[in-house]
Amino acid sequence: MPFISLRVRPDRTYHGYADDNTVVTEDIANSEFVEKVIAIDRILSITEDYIYITTTHGRAQIWSYEGSLSAVKDRLAAAGLLVV
Repeated sequence: MPFISLRVRPDRTYHGYADDNTVVTEDIANSEFVEKVIAIDRILSITEDYIYITTTHGRAQIWSYEGSLSAVKDRLAAAGLLVV
């Protein structure tokens, strides 16, 4: 299973939907950037500002990351994990 190491911090967790079909989220404040080794198959998408990750129980989290989207794409492409 391939992995990528990034410096990330959690910003928000998506827990699902309420009975009225509104999204249930939890903001995570005041967290520090930490180094994480992330399984590639947990990544849903990556934008210039955020990485979207699957978590347990059908939840998803949004993490900020240090660096640029271009640098992450270059690393994934060099490992043969990105089709451009």
